[in-house]
Amino acid sequence: MKKHLALPLSLALGLSLGAAAPATATGSASAAAPGETTASGSPLAPAGESADPAPLRTVRVSTSAELAAAFKAAAPGDRIVLADGEYTMVKLADKAGTAELPVVVEAATLGGAVVTAGQMEVARSSHVVVRGLTWRNATTLKITASTHVRFTRNDVALQFEPPADPTSSRHWLQISGEGSGYHRIDHNAFHDKTLMGNYVTVYGGATQISQHDRIDHNWFGDSAAQPVNGGEAIRLGVSALSDSSSFAVVEHNLFENTDSDPEIVSLKSDDNTVRYNTVRRSAGAFVARRGDRNVIQGNYFLGDGKPGTGGVRLYGDDQLVYDNYFEGLAGSGYTAALQIDGGDVDGSGSTSAHWRVHRATVVHNTFVDNASNVEVGANYLYPPVDSLVADNLVVGSAGPLFVEHKQPAGVTYVGNVAHPTGAATLGIDAAPREVRVVDPLLVRSRGLWRLRPGPAMNTAVGSYPFLAEDLDGQPRDVRPDVGADEVSTAPVVRQPLERSDVGPSAP
Repeated sequence: MKKHLALPLSLALGLSLGAAAPATATGSASAAAPGETTASGSPLAPAGESADPAPLRTVRVSTSAELAAAFKAAAPGDRIVLADGEYTMVKLADKAGTAELPVVVEAATLGGAVVTAGQMEVARSSHVVVRGLTWRNATTLKITASTHVRFTRNDVALQFEPPADPTSSRHWLQISGEGSGYHRIDHNAFHDKTLMGNYVTVYGGATQISQHDRIDHNWFGDSAAQPVNGGEAIRLGVSALSDSSSFAVVEHNLFENTDSDPEIVSLKSDDNTVRYNTVRRSAGAFVARRGDRNVIQGNYFLGDGKPGTGGVRLYGDDQLVYDNYFEGLAGSGYTAALQIDGGDVDGSGSTSAHWRVHRATVVHNTFVDNASNVEVGANYLYPPVDSLVADNLVVGSAGPLFVEHKQPAGVTYVGNVAHPTGAATLGIDAAPREVRVVDPLLVRSRGLWRLRPGPAMNTAVGSYPFLAEDLDGQPRDVRPDVGADEVSTAPVVRQPLERSDVGPSAP
């Protein structure tokens, strides 16, 4: 393998500074969440969220006919409360709620109202909240040409009849329509998907994807492998919209046994942030499939040795990957822990193609005991260009820790620490300034392999304006540690998510 020439540090830093800073969902990502109390005052979900505005009118329903009548007559400030029982859902359309006077549809008790038939579509509406229902119907859920719709604390396990064509898709919750944006999908459980389709799909209008949406604190679980691709847990965009900016934030979600597609989260749009999620035993990866300037930050990928488990795969321009933790992943190629992949078009071509990687920034990630850790250019024709792989920590006992399937063009390695043990090898011919081979002295703590004082502490060589904290939310020092973890006595803000941290009953 050709030896890598270490570029001057100023050039390496210049590459990192050229990458996009983390996107935010203006008006949604940090917005206060409505409270979880029914109109009768009984708690619908744990405390800790700000209260809904007081309703102007409370409408209690106990039959499907009463629900349909309440939807038809709904006005800003209405709270429609469903008694425990089974319902046929109907469309809610043309309801202009406001932040002060939303239209709220909620179960009287969490999960007690069960939708067994009909379809929910919120169409051409604003400031609508759908909360606390159980969904066991056989039709999809839609948010169409609307803004500020919140779908929260629902349990969703749709009961589709198997189609004649097993490759036809059923997207469970779909956001679409002109002018769509500022939606929040949070604290739900999406589980037991057995047919093709996504749990959550975000489209938009003819040329623009829905913008400023937030998908957070959900549990995505138990989706079986499917015969063809198209079964992502979350897909943000589609090829025809992939040149538009979404500014979506996908955060604090737990993915468990989501095996229905090699892409667990598929980004097909620009300027998204995917952060603070936990992936457990899921055969797939987070993939920047089409679109630019996406940020993948602070996620935990825990494979437990399950076949096909992966981490992050990149295409396109200016992708930023940092502070992620990868352990026990058994995939390679498309589902390597990190795949900075090749492309089949470069600069122009079909929006459905795999676009060549330019200027990816991959820094301060930790890789431990994966079947394949850092791969470059496993697939397609064009190797990555002008990318930075810096200050990452890679530890493993089998195979090469770094694999270059194609000779990259202008890729800079700097400040990385590698510790091959057992039968493992470094895998590339790298100078110590590029990859330092040394035991980082990891210790098992709070369920992860973490740094302790030693050769990886205070030895990072890069300086990045976005690197304010580590994967635990602890502040970074002036001279950061290599990898995703910082040796610190500061309070731990984040840790790998468990089922109790997400879904309808979570805080």
